[in-house]
Amino acid sequence: MTKSHSTPPKMGNNGGTAFVRINGKRTYLGKFGSADAAQNYARCVAEWAISNTDPSQASQLIGTITVKSLAVAFLDHAKKSTPNHYYGQRTAARILLELYSDVTVDSFTPKCLTAVQHQFVQQVDINGEQRSRQYCNMLTYYIRKMFRWGVAQELVTPSTAEALKYVLPLRQGRTTAPESEPRTDVPNEIVDATLPHMLPTVAAMVQVQRWATMRPNEVCRMRVGDINMNRKDGIWLYRPPKHKGTWRGHGRIIPLGQPEQALILPYLNGKTSEQPVFCTEHGRQYTSKPYRNAVARAIRKANRSLPEDQQIPHWFPYQLRHAGVTELVAENDGDLNVARAVAGQKSISITQGYNHADLKIAIEQAKKRGNLSEDSPEPLPVK
Repeated sequence: MTKSHSTPPKMGNNGGTAFVRINGKRTYLGKFGSADAAQNYARCVAEWAISNTDPSQASQLIGTITVKSLAVAFLDHAKKSTPNHYYGQRTAARILLELYSDVTVDSFTPKCLTAVQHQFVQQVDINGEQRSRQYCNMLTYYIRKMFRWGVAQELVTPSTAEALKYVLPLRQGRTTAPESEPRTDVPNEIVDATLPHMLPTVAAMVQVQRWATMRPNEVCRMRVGDINMNRKDGIWLYRPPKHKGTWRGHGRIIPLGQPEQALILPYLNGKTSEQPVFCTEHGRQYTSKPYRNAVARAIRKANRSLPEDQQIPHWFPYQLRHAGVTELVAENDGDLNVARAVAGQKSISITQGYNHADLKIAIEQAKKRGNLSEDSPEPLPVK
């Protein structure tokens, strides 16, 4: 067995190329002195630290790990384990590293986290807008989560992570961060005015999500093998691999009617069961943020060519779900149970497993979508 060391391996320089040697293996990092090389080095050191589990070296090891090394390792983990929250976690890590990149993890105190929290409020996002109080609190939570994860990897002492919980969340009326606007429905006419300005794939995703009352991440994560297309009643059943209630043991099955099937079918050709139905222009599976940004770009594109009195107001994909629930309630004489069943929302009386009564209700609603009324928006053809 290779003998482990208590101090991290140093970065070397070979003809202008940075490298690091770990357990006799040389790993090249990129151009020496570049930001990429620094990031790759931090990742290698963090991975080395995780694998160094000798208890007698633990205290020495933690004293050498920087916040940057912890953040890089955590983001690698988060990208695989919680991809839907990755962009928020990356935002939190970026602002954290602007202040405390080279500080060791055991020197990161509640006062440090308070300073980072202040930066969340003071800085604006990529659209030049101030972050909401609720989102700033979420970013603060991601930092705490990073340090708790570090404890499990023996990169952070439990006392360091424990102390961070005493940083209070931002309270309404006691911060300059604005309140987030409540989620509202987006009218069909607004969506229909935006669709022609979207990429065909995004337009298909929007319409599938709208018809099936999905969450944004459910339409993004859809894989070919997650859809049962072999039912005699003509309804497809989509079972998301992960969803909001998975950790509680709740199942989620989404019936897909004829309008959704017509939109999905062209994206199935030549794909294996493990491949995503909808991909970005670069061939990657969509996640919520790129999907949301694609909708925002379409709105901006539309408004550049529209007169002032016809401008499309900004809307988010999640509003499609709210609109779908509202329509279901209206179409079923105010029956909230139908909307709850189709949307996959669980009451506190339902325990583990998918409720079969709910599934029957949702399938009947999917069958109805095959008979479009005069007022129903027709799905746009896939170009």
